[in-house]
Amino acid sequence: MGCCHPAKTLEVETTEKVTKIQRSSKALVLTPGDFVSIKVEPITGDYVFEDVLGYGAFGEVRKAYHKISKSERAIKSIDISNCKEEDIQKLLKEVSILKLLDHPNIIRIFEVYRSLTKLYIVTEICTGGELFHRIKHMKKFSENQAAKYMLEIISAVMHCHQRGVVHRDLKPENLLFTSKNPDAKLKLIDFGTSALFDKTKKMKGIIGTYFYMAPEVISGNYDEKCDVWSLGVILYILLSGNLPFSGSTDEEIISKIQNAPVSFTRSTWNSVSEEAKTLIMKMLKKVPETRISIEDVFSSQWLKSRSRGNLPDVEFEVELLNKLGHFETESTLQHAVYSYIISQMMDSSYFIKLNEIFSQIDKNGDGMISREELVYAALKFDLKFDIDQIIQRCDTDGNGYINYSEFLTATVEASHAYSRERVRQVFEVFDKNKDGKLSLDEIRSALGGDANNFTVFKQIISEVDTNCDGYIDFDEFLNYVSKRK
Repeated sequence: MGCCHPAKTLEVETTEKVTKIQRSSKALVLTPGDFVSIKVEPITGDYVFEDVLGYGAFGEVRKAYHKISKSERAIKSIDISNCKEEDIQKLLKEVSILKLLDHPNIIRIFEVYRSLTKLYIVTEICTGGELFHRIKHMKKFSENQAAKYMLEIISAVMHCHQRGVVHRDLKPENLLFTSKNPDAKLKLIDFGTSALFDKTKKMKGIIGTYFYMAPEVISGNYDEKCDVWSLGVILYILLSGNLPFSGSTDEEIISKIQNAPVSFTRSTWNSVSEEAKTLIMKMLKKVPETRISIEDVFSSQWLKSRSRGNLPDVEFEVELLNKLGHFETESTLQHAVYSYIISQMMDSSYFIKLNEIFSQIDKNGDGMISREELVYAALKFDLKFDIDQIIQRCDTDGNGYINYSEFLTATVEASHAYSRERVRQVFEVFDKNKDGKLSLDEIRSALGGDANNFTVFKQIISEVDTNCDGYIDFDEFLNYVSKRK
């Protein structure tokens, strides 16, 4: 994944270069998606519903208050009273796909509740509104502002593609701002039409919104490059305030998408650079084989030069790299609980500065820090780390990279994130029957993971259960989770 090649002599302590670090077989293999469960108990036991945020094709979205973590979240309510089981499984496909994704610019899913009549999908809340509404208000954006937005969106879509997911409905309505702050970040949402793809096979079926739909999707024979076309349409709109292919009927829109050239004749394009227009032309090539790749869009000169914001906080970056270099948990349970806190219990607003540094280190923008990228970052500040050891300590899913949540787990301010109060909240969530102690089944239910984790969970119980009653009470849980190296 890494794209950086330091020119000077490598001074970072490391073992033989490898593309994937093998984890110990004793390790608990976990991803943030493992913490996302489908619950059948009443959602009102855990949440207080508040204002309606909006309405979609399947139901309403409401703001809700999570009783234990005391945080605000968004809950999509879907009426399934008249749905067949196969239709419900199609709705749950969005959940399965969101569980695969772990990126600062992709909406985070927490959990799912299912009753006889409703399906509730709980995600992080974004209060800044749609990119679509900012476009309507601003009419158009400067190249620098457009590039900043596009950098975030493209990185999110690159991460999707890297995980084998094609979105298929990229549009400004599916991009939400985290807050109303002018510098708020974007989050990609609505994976209801997304799909897993196989690079050896083409996808079929007309999916998406016509204004943003690639010609090959209309023809019903396409691959993940259809997302690049949609991104090109979004960039065109950001810089001009207009759609590249519009019409009063679906037939007219389709005809223009398939046959009309991209036009820059409106006066609004007079102040836009040739570099931006050239990039748009490459993204809106009608033949997908000649269309620019998403990796080349991300590394394009226009995007890199125009998206530069304030200079990065060098002192803070060094501080985080040192945290990463010295991160080590005392036990399997401690690491799992820390990961759970980051993925399930903390508001994303707490990670704003961490996200900026993560993006600085993630040079190729795929939402993961590779060994090569970590070497480059350490070398830049002349930091002496055992790179392979860092990856081994942080890499809970064993893919050989430091994913977004793994980075946060290692670099967050521990005294705040992993406080006694936060650990108590986790214990309350894990303790399903509210008897004040955790059983093996409750630990397994909370932490999930693959089938190979069963023996690890048994080992956790035996290590933490100091009074040998077969359960973990809160004091045992707190003492074990709070240990420091």
